[in-house]
Amino acid sequence: MSSGQSTVPIASGQSGTNVGGNAQQTAGSEPEEVWDEAKLEQAMKTLKEMHIQCRNLRSTIPRLLTPLATKQQSPEQLFSSFQQAATTSNKEVRDFTRLMKDEEGVKLFEHAKKSRAENPHGIKPWRVTEHPDWLDRDA
Repeated sequence: MSSGQSTVPIASGQSGTNVGGNAQQTAGSEPEEVWDEAKLEQAMKTLKEMHIQCRNLRSTIPRLLTPLATKQQSPEQLFSSFQQAATTSNKEVRDFTRLMKDEEGVKLFEHAKKSRAENPHGIKPWRVTEHPDWLDRDA
């Protein structure tokens, strides 16, 4: 980020104006939250985690059905394998749902929606070919 772009105001869901970069609030409204570089970096990490979890959910049903499609040694083994797959799948779906409905995630999407509404031009679609390390949480 350049020195002139160190903070970004976000929508707080309240009416207010932003004149010359200084947040002017109307009576009774909450102050606008300011997103500095550290907060934007954290938001990018959260979005990456959301994306990784979402992509991993694509294989939930095949992983859930794998114990049923393979020959098991006994009905008890089949039940145990299927139960474990169902428990794991349920946990993954709950974790993703919790992450998407978390207050931080909701604010993040509200900020993105406001930013897109204010400046809709020049937004490029994300391409996996441009980011080969997208599935690496540490990158």
